[in-house]
Amino acid sequence: MLNQKSIHTSLRYFVIFVYLVVLGIFFVLVLALYRWQIVYFDKFNTLAKTQIYQQNSVISKRGTVYTADGMVLAADQPTWDLIVSISNKQDYKRFFEPSNFTKFKKIVKEILNKDISYLQDKSLDKLAYIVIAEGLTKADMLKIKGENFVGVYFKQNIKRIYPNGTLASHVIGFVGRNVKGEPIGLYGVEGFFWGDLKGKAGIIKREKSINGQTLAVGQYKQALLREGKNIMLTIRSGLQAKVEQVLAKQVKKFKAKSGSVIIMNPHTGEIIAMANYPTYDPNIYWKYKDLRIFKNLAVSSVYEYGSVQKPLTLAMALQEKIIDKKYKCNDTGSLKVLDKVVYNWAYAKYGWIDLLGILEHSDNVCAAKVGLKIGAKTMYSYFKKLGIGHLLNIGLQDEETGYLKDCRLWNKADVAVASFGQMVSATPLQVLSALSTIANHGIRMQPFIVKKIFSSEEEIDFKPYVAEKVFSREVADHIAFLMFKATMKQREWRRYRGVYEVAGKTGTAQIPKKDGIGYEEDKVNTTFVGFVPYKEPAIIMLVRLEEPQKYQLASKTAVPAWQAIFDVVKDELGVPQAGN
Repeated sequence: MLNQKSIHTSLRYFVIFVYLVVLGIFFVLVLALYRWQIVYFDKFNTLAKTQIYQQNSVISKRGTVYTADGMVLAADQPTWDLIVSISNKQDYKRFFEPSNFTKFKKIVKEILNKDISYLQDKSLDKLAYIVIAEGLTKADMLKIKGENFVGVYFKQNIKRIYPNGTLASHVIGFVGRNVKGEPIGLYGVEGFFWGDLKGKAGIIKREKSINGQTLAVGQYKQALLREGKNIMLTIRSGLQAKVEQVLAKQVKKFKAKSGSVIIMNPHTGEIIAMANYPTYDPNIYWKYKDLRIFKNLAVSSVYEYGSVQKPLTLAMALQEKIIDKKYKCNDTGSLKVLDKVVYNWAYAKYGWIDLLGILEHSDNVCAAKVGLKIGAKTMYSYFKKLGIGHLLNIGLQDEETGYLKDCRLWNKADVAVASFGQMVSATPLQVLSALSTIANHGIRMQPFIVKKIFSSEEEIDFKPYVAEKVFSREVADHIAFLMFKATMKQREWRRYRGVYEVAGKTGTAQIPKKDGIGYEEDKVNTTFVGFVPYKEPAIIMLVRLEEPQKYQLASKTAVPAWQAIFDVVKDELGVPQAGN
């Protein structure tokens, strides 16, 4: 038997043990509470909110894109998804009753041309949520909804539509999807101004019960959405449509790979029309496999533009007083510069010619001689002022910079060929902008294609502004006069003599090889830039044909294409005739 003293000792140890256990449990509870309420407060608070709140995103209405005359080019349109959702046996039975299912199947077939007989083979758990069709119009949705079918529901979405199909598609771009499946603006103004157009999505939070039902008297919170801003372009719908139609015919006529047209007011920089062919319908952009078709070649295609450069080279030399208006050049038919030899087209030789003769014959040899007098550093500085080799920031996502090698890397041969538009490359827009300097008395205006961005809260108007003062008025006007005289002397302009005073310049440029040094033997790009009337132009227009196959001279391809487009737009643009 244990004595009394041993019993008391054992009892004391037991009490201490129990005390330590209780103290340990208390300490663990305190530590757990500290972690739950202090350390992990944010985590559990968020978790609790997700359990008691129901959150829904509300898509904002994206901005509308208009032409200058108010035609809608891009807009949001509500659409509906048709959904079958059945959650219990009773509804499952009611859904497949002939009075419900047979009638539902018939109306879906009539309206959507879709057979939904396959639903009969699905079990209850497979009918929890099935999207029958997407993109229903409001009219179709109301027809089906009006029948009050059991288990049939609708979900509203927003679809971007382009009511005029291909019209100005390269200017507009389209709304596609990113890698996450979210809407995103791609190409054109949709891409460049996506941040303004998309607006800001709203969020709605509603309190719900423990079983997930929304409480009518619960808390309600809403982060207000902001609708997207609208954009008005400078292009005119009727004019744009005419330009696109004629361009398509000309590209096909000359069997060209593509064609581009830009019409601009040289005094303001406002783009009146911009078109490319081939084109596409942004409503069904996903059907096109060749991604090149989405590119606006007028601002993204970089090419050596050729003899269109020659009036600018002469203007540089006159401005620097390296030559004067009476300058004459002896064209011997060739010019050796370092290890290269410059020739004229078809190895022609013109002898002593003046400035008008250089433009009239599109003389490479004399243009190179003038260029060598200017020099690399000075010529390079003028290229920069003319907008060659850098972004013009017109407001289109796919605009490219062009290529202008640092003048410190130029040699004499580079200077010689740059004088007539080789070695340096630009986009059609940059070429047009550069030549517009001559048309606008020596001042290059900033090109722009967005006239206004506006919403119910604000309005931003885009005004013309000077990009560069490049040449004096005297120099620019003299070159414009020479361009007019040289153009009107050409046979292909006979029908315009005495009617319209067109000043212009052709460019037939070889295409550099992609995988080697030198140029392709049988491929060219042809360009014509013309402004009219030459003294105070109403418009300046560029037409560029990529790799025409029927003829290869600009005078036989780009010039007749320019004339065909001019003939359909001159009256609408109010181009004055000679003597007016």
